[in-house]
Amino acid sequence: MDVDLQLFKNILREARHNTDLLDSYSPNQFKSKELLINHINKLDILNKNSEVIIFGSWYGSILVPAFEYVKRITLVDCDENILNISKNRLFNHKKNIDYVVDDVFAWASDSSRIKKTDLIINTSCEHMTSMKELKLNTNSYFAFQSNDMFDIPTHINCVKDIEEFENQMPINSKIIKRDSISDNRGTRFTLIGKYEKSNL
Repeated sequence: MDVDLQLFKNILREARHNTDLLDSYSPNQFKSKELLINHINKLDILNKNSEVIIFGSWYGSILVPAFEYVKRITLVDCDENILNISKNRLFNHKKNIDYVVDDVFAWASDSSRIKKTDLIINTSCEHMTSMKELKLNTNSYFAFQSNDMFDIPTHINCVKDIEEFENQMPINSKIIKRDSISDNRGTRFTLIGKYEKSNL
């Protein structure tokens, strides 16, 4: 396994005064994202010509290195400061990452990039309106996560179980994999599936 020494140095440098970045590398974050990454890898849907979009990307701390071999990764987040840190101080040595400062729903509903992407990831579904409300014209695969951590103030759309989460999936989608994992704050739910463009 290759070690990205430049990324490691960037993390150490930035984390000296940014505890929020450290939180993005917490054991809980690794645990849930590793589960999602493993399921995606088993599907064998990505290669060096693929494109990946990450909704509510935060810093992209764990997911960007996991999929850095693809042609392009697009990080979409409404926090300009966080994306600036990611672009200029964390992944400044990477050339295949695009940064979009926007509301996920506003950007995705009007983006031509959605139509040709291979995978849409959202590990922050609890922070935004139901994915059912985002009607996308695409054949992309998706990997979404939410949780039952209702007591966290920034969580506006938690779910009590995976069945409730599945009810928030787009009507033009087919679920391929369901999974859940517990951490010290609650349970995270993972749904992996595929949009079916012809059903729109």
